[in-house]
Amino acid sequence: MALPSWIGRSLGGRYQIESLLGQGGMSAVYKATDPNLKRVVAVKLIHPHLSSDPQFVQRFEEEAKAVASLRHPNIVQVYDFNSDQGVYYMVLEFVPGETLHDRLQRLGGQGRALPITDALKFTLNICAALEYAHQRGIIHRDIKPANIMLDVYGQAILMDFGIVKLIGGTSHTATGAVLGTARYISPEVIRAEPADPRSDIYSLGITLYEMLSGKTPFQSDSAMTLMMMHLNDPVPDPRSLRADLPDALVKILLKSLEKDRLKRYQNVAEMAADLKRVLASIETGTVIAPIQPVPGWQAATVITPPVAKSNIAQRQPVSAPTNEPTIFDAQKTNYSAPPPVYNSSPVSAQYTSTPVAAPAKKGISLFLILGLGAACILFVAVLSLGGVFLLSRQTSAPPSVLTSGPGATDTPLALVASTQAVTAAATSTAAPVTAVPAPSATAAPTIVPTATYPPLYVKIDSITLSGNKYVVNYETFGYTEKLPGTHVHFFFNTVPVAQAGMPGGGPWYVYGGPRPFTGYSTSQRPAAATQMCALVAHSNHTVIPGSGNCVDLP
Repeated sequence: MALPSWIGRSLGGRYQIESLLGQGGMSAVYKATDPNLKRVVAVKLIHPHLSSDPQFVQRFEEEAKAVASLRHPNIVQVYDFNSDQGVYYMVLEFVPGETLHDRLQRLGGQGRALPITDALKFTLNICAALEYAHQRGIIHRDIKPANIMLDVYGQAILMDFGIVKLIGGTSHTATGAVLGTARYISPEVIRAEPADPRSDIYSLGITLYEMLSGKTPFQSDSAMTLMMMHLNDPVPDPRSLRADLPDALVKILLKSLEKDRLKRYQNVAEMAADLKRVLASIETGTVIAPIQPVPGWQAATVITPPVAKSNIAQRQPVSAPTNEPTIFDAQKTNYSAPPPVYNSSPVSAQYTSTPVAAPAKKGISLFLILGLGAACILFVAVLSLGGVFLLSRQTSAPPSVLTSGPGATDTPLALVASTQAVTAAATSTAAPVTAVPAPSATAAPTIVPTATYPPLYVKIDSITLSGNKYVVNYETFGYTEKLPGTHVHFFFNTVPVAQAGMPGGGPWYVYGGPRPFTGYSTSQRPAAATQMCALVAHSNHTVIPGSGNCVDLP
């Protein structure tokens, strides 16, 4: 049955095939309409000669089930899987835009290069998608520009888990067969060793290299020659093709492309953390400082964070705790994905200020003392009347963010819109309202929450444990969470509030329902975490300061 003959026909008596979007060796992808839900979809059909192969059909069905279980804004969503007249098909989310491959081809044809910041943001999007998939035991195994869609909002979306391998599951490929595209394949997969998340990191590193330089590091017309180059040849310096690449970014590339996977990033969260620092340094013009390598371990880079302008006399950086790298046994057939390891220290430095000597006191007249006393009495009277007024409004005002119920601990999240750096949110309880004393010269300013919720707000009501899962009951005000769209970022309080969102990948959990939230387990809790937090996030993953709260972990 010729592939174009499906145009104008329907599948399963439902999906109206409109046009061919593309095809490969295993399947063809069509644009179609779902009249039941009145939406445009993408339909992926197995080629007829493969539909008669029971093993291939079983692997295709595994792919559909695996990807259908993933709900992430940077992973294409699977809606349906079925067969019609012996032809198996998968119905997927239709993403308007172009593939990364097409973007790179178009720019190259115009003699232009992809901006470095775009390359970093796209890579961070894919890091977020892979971290989510790896945590659920799924390896993509075919990361390449042709499998990355760039939507109209500038987000990179990972597609085509066509050769996905369920960790610990049964492989349906022939013994010794090498899957993947030769330009992006990892050395261990070439050697027919079990793939793991670090194999995806290698392929993502090749993809990033191509985004930055316009070419993959190894070039040949022979697939066998390419494989031998992945196994034996050193990675060419990308600065020979693009001189404006920061040294720290080149080091990240080289670390992700280590031939020994024990020397690579051990999970995508580590790689994403370094990429974010480079992106921040480019956008703010700060300096990237190397650190001394740990003995026996190839170190990444530490980025010197931008220092906010302030009138603070001196600053004392707080040293961040180091996380020991996890070493995996490359000989094991079954691989258990480790929980992500996040840096539990804030990126920005903690500051203390040197008090300024007070000027010498001068004589004060009796009239001035009496005047100041009268002003103080008047101020106290006004403050008392204001407190009575506020207390009287609490019964009719919207729910207060000062408390979350009797005896509950509820920390509102807010960013201080001043020139002083603050990394801790204030904790309020249901105690009576008292006047807040002015901060001393050495004290950090206190964040005082407002008496009502802002227009968009997410509030964690309670956190309980069900087995090893945290069950987070929460409510939203002014919106209903959904993906794509306005949603919620959940994160532990080891993550600075200012870094709990954007550009889509990081130590937070992107969530669009249903309730309650159960995405975190106790094994994923950083050692220093004492609370779980939530913030309202836009569709592009930027968060709204002060739009959520933190609650103590059980």
